[in-house]
Amino acid sequence: MSKNIENQVKLKSSIGAIASLLIAVVFLVLFYLDPLELNTTLYKVLVLLLGLVLAGFVFFKSPQGIQMSVFLKETKIELRKVVWPTKDETIKTTGIIMIAVIIIAIFLWIVDSFFTWAVQLLTN
Repeated sequence: MSKNIENQVKLKSSIGAIASLLIAVVFLVLFYLDPLELNTTLYKVLVLLLGLVLAGFVFFKSPQGIQMSVFLKETKIELRKVVWPTKDETIKTTGIIMIAVIIIAIFLWIVDSFFTWAVQLLTN
């Protein structure tokens, strides 16, 4: 009995997400098939945008959308806590990385030249 109730709760909670997906698909089909015979692309794009906004509105009113908006708010709060590097730190770090890349490239060039020489020595 409890599994039946649990399945009904899951179905009810996912109805909003499914409805928003269906709305988005319907408006995409309207955009590509153009049954309204809109002559200009501008009207087609406006109808598509209207449908996507409507789908987004329906989604953000569903339980999954509410969870997503809470997640996005928490993410914004966490981004405020990040200590971003200063301009000088960024320039110094970029310089160090560029020097390391050059050193590794020279090393790989030397190793490649050695292997090329060794293969030529063995094949001639």
